[in-house]
Amino acid sequence: MHHRLAAWVSLSSTILLAACASGSGRDDSPVQVEEMLTWIERVHVEADRSRVTIAESFERLNTLAAGRFDKESAASSFARFVQSTDAAEQQARRFREAVGPMLSTAEPVFRDWQRSISTISSDRLRQRSELRYAVSMERYDAIKTAAVPAQDRFDAFVKSLRDHAAFLAHDLNAGALDEIQDEVKLVAHSARELDGNMESCLAAARSYVEQSALPAGMSAAAPVR
Repeated sequence: MHHRLAAWVSLSSTILLAACASGSGRDDSPVQVEEMLTWIERVHVEADRSRVTIAESFERLNTLAAGRFDKESAASSFARFVQSTDAAEQQARRFREAVGPMLSTAEPVFRDWQRSISTISSDRLRQRSELRYAVSMERYDAIKTAAVPAQDRFDAFVKSLRDHAAFLAHDLNAGALDEIQDEVKLVAHSARELDGNMESCLAAARSYVEQSALPAGMSAAAPVR
């Protein structure tokens, strides 16, 4: 009797584990989606801040290179340029720290979503889900396409600012400023391209969040009775 009971308990445990393993496994999917949306919102915020930081740091370099020292001394102008470069470097790091988690949280969401679609037996619901998946994936890819290269371009932009700071640190005079004019034009071009990346990233992130998140104060639709 004891052996039969032990065998029954073992069999019951095996059946329970199998049932758990074969379940939907999607109890935490809304949580995963919410986490991904949180990071997309963070990317949106950091892209917006990055545009401001990029513009300010380049303007500081441009002012310095133009030799416009009517309101402050050359030394003060240089100090402000270095400060803006430090701010740009910090912002580049914050942007990268937002993009990385966004990528890592999005991958399992879309992978599990695609798997979930295949389990829908209703043709109409499955087709609608496939369409919504495709649209969401397209929106997400728009963020990724802008954000991923923007990370390296932002780092390169900061390095170019650092190069100019190092060049002028012990040689801040009219002759040295003349020497950097062509280089400043290249930095200007880089700043415009980077700003365009950030603008695209910002717009794509905003679009995704607006289309995917419930508006504030709105609950899910009431079930049909």
